[in-house]
Amino acid sequence: MRRVGLASLGCRVNRADVDALAAELAGRFQVVEEGEPADLWVVSTCTVTADAESASRRAIRRLARKHPDARIVAAGCHAQRAPESLARLPGVVAVVGARSQTALPDLLRRLDEGEAPAAALEAAQRGAPRWTAPPLDLVRRTRPVLKIQDGCDACCAYCAAPDARGPARSLPFDEALSCLAALGRRHAEVVLSGVRLGAFGQDLQPRRSLARLVAAAAERRLVRRLRLTSVEPLELPFELLEFDSAASLLCEHFHLPLQSGSERTLRAMRRPYRPGQFAEVVTRIARAVPGACIGTDVIAGFPGETEADHRETVRLVEALPLAYLHVFPFSARPRTEAAALPGPVPAAVARARARELLALSDRHWRRYLAHQVGRDLEVVVERVEGGIATGTSREFVTVRWPLVSDRRGSLVRVRVEVADGDACFGVRSVTFRGRLPP
Repeated sequence: MRRVGLASLGCRVNRADVDALAAELAGRFQVVEEGEPADLWVVSTCTVTADAESASRRAIRRLARKHPDARIVAAGCHAQRAPESLARLPGVVAVVGARSQTALPDLLRRLDEGEAPAAALEAAQRGAPRWTAPPLDLVRRTRPVLKIQDGCDACCAYCAAPDARGPARSLPFDEALSCLAALGRRHAEVVLSGVRLGAFGQDLQPRRSLARLVAAAAERRLVRRLRLTSVEPLELPFELLEFDSAASLLCEHFHLPLQSGSERTLRAMRRPYRPGQFAEVVTRIARAVPGACIGTDVIAGFPGETEADHRETVRLVEALPLAYLHVFPFSARPRTEAAALPGPVPAAVARARARELLALSDRHWRRYLAHQVGRDLEVVVERVEGGIATGTSREFVTVRWPLVSDRRGSLVRVRVEVADGDACFGVRSVTFRGRLPP
């Protein structure tokens, strides 16, 4: 059986795309991870920042050096926006953008059968079907990521996702539930992802919503716990937190992109909320779900951002019960509005502001981890080695403990005894308070 290597960079949507591809290739190819030899490689690239694009190109060059006889297919968002530059990289025989992901299985089959790359690519893209639910007979993750939404219509000034991914579209409602049921039979946790996850269902007929999907999954007991990836602040379905079945299904982990605490900067970014609205959402979550892990994204050095704007961001983040920040120095994306805005912030200034925000994030995270000491956390076992088990709690905390008889993928309860700046450490708890089944 021919070997296909799969590598993904960037967000969980990219990871979900690669996992879906792995499932579709099962039976015809042996799917391997980076570092193992393969005849064909697919690299799902990222375009969110210039650094992400550079990392994507480095990954391709690294594979070409390590596997000089392998044929490489560049895929994903960077492939959609800069196909010519990727096509010139060593080892690359075809480039398939994020909008043509469904062409990949047929393309790989044609390449494996010896068809010329150009002809194989043309044939694959010509016959690419619509986006449908992926086969789920091969899942590579302990906590699998299910993409239920793709694309975005918001057109924030800095974002390349609409160009790379196309308009917002959703997996049909019943197909999404079927996927959750299939994954829930084998996994303790499923992660729902989307480019704009909160927009799920708005394009369907009849119109549906993320809240309705989660509520249906809870009512039918399709999965034991469900985690949401990033959701826009004004699109978080608060009604779910008011129903016991849905609230017990959802992990106590919410990621809401802020981007800036300055109202002036948010307007320039074309974000649909104001700092006060963001603060209200975070405060409401903290009241409804005590102890929830709430994270956010922040861009440092957006064009026109003054020191006063930056200080407003720092003050807002300091005042809110946030557990962590993902910080990005501004990176101008070609063909976005922000790339042409006046008042560019010097790179050194943007990096300094990013460092300050990262230090603030570190303080918030250490404080959040310290609050876990003495608590019993429900953890999915993800790794077992050297007498130590490691897993992820409902609150998105990495937890480690001395191995008992734990199996990868199982749910256990761990009593946290100590925390450092990165993870929590504890012992298996004999109590089963909370959401673990009897």
